[in-house]
Amino acid sequence: MSQSGDKDAFAQLVQKYSPDAYRTAFMVLRSSVDAEDVVQEAFLTCYRKIVSFRMDSSFKTWLYRIVVNLCYDKLRKMNREAAAMNKWSSNLKIGEGNMDGVENQIDLKDVISGLKPEHRLVLTLYYGMDFSIQKVAQTLGVPVGTVKSRLNSARNLIRERLERGQEYAL
Repeated sequence: MSQSGDKDAFAQLVQKYSPDAYRTAFMVLRSSVDAEDVVQEAFLTCYRKIVSFRMDSSFKTWLYRIVVNLCYDKLRKMNREAAAMNKWSSNLKIGEGNMDGVENQIDLKDVISGLKPEHRLVLTLYYGMDFSIQKVAQTLGVPVGTVKSRLNSARNLIRERLERGQEYAL
């Protein structure tokens, strides 16, 4: 029995329920990579928590509840990232004009993901999470001046990269 630590029994559960768990995740996420990640994470969660499984429902029901919850978590994360990208794009300007034409030519997400982690983090907290500069400083444990400097640096780096991309697109 897998609850008593029998790895072979748990492997049988994985083999039996993986295809259906994947189909469920894929129907929600519409991405094979994301669905595979969610299913893997769901089985890891089940494996870690199988000893506390009370058997109020079947293993299949328990597994699917975990899969669905992880899918919803993934969708919320993707929505937050998309909202942050929209917010960043509306707050960043290139020269005199805005980024409307450039967004089609350059993936802003790629530009931002190419920044140093401290710049990405400050941008995410400030624009994506709507934190004040003081709240960002408090969260990161750095002075307010450091947050302002990192925000300014990140904006300038994004502007430069977008302007370079615009030159290549012409």
